[in-house]
Amino acid sequence: MKKNNEYIYLGEIVNTFGIKGELKVFTESDFIEERFKKGRKVYFKIGKNYEEHTVSTHRVHKKNVLLTIDDLFDINQIEKYVGCEIYASSQDELDLDENDYYIDDLIDLEVYNTFGDYIGIVTDVLEMPNSYLLEVRGNDKKVLIPFVEAFVKDITDTKIIIEEIEGLR
Repeated sequence: MKKNNEYIYLGEIVNTFGIKGELKVFTESDFIEERFKKGRKVYFKIGKNYEEHTVSTHRVHKKNVLLTIDDLFDINQIEKYVGCEIYASSQDELDLDENDYYIDDLIDLEVYNTFGDYIGIVTDVLEMPNSYLLEVRGNDKKVLIPFVEAFVKDITDTKIIIEEIEGLR
């Protein structure tokens, strides 16, 4: 999940759904139930502005979230939002479990092996079917490290310690 100082990116409104005012949202959020629960504030990015809305309902349908907002239950009222990005306020950060992280909190962290050798800097986190991979760039080389307990031994605010994988360098 990407975030900036004020907003956390949740996804993009890709279409309307039906005639009763549902918006189809493509999201990569791991916190769908929390982010889109009734009464939660969301922000639609329109140009450079963020328009606040309140979630009325949500449901998951074929890997998308179908969302109604502000009691707008007419397709004619919501068509203008198709193509908008949808955000949450960074003030609404969720309390994460001990081993959960926001993707943006991992980006730019330095990666070291358990011997203290520098591996590189996290440049991206890739979602795979079974887990996530840390994309790490260092020494003119890109490596992918499984983001699982067997390899990631410790994470602080500034670095990640990994059990080095044979052939990593």
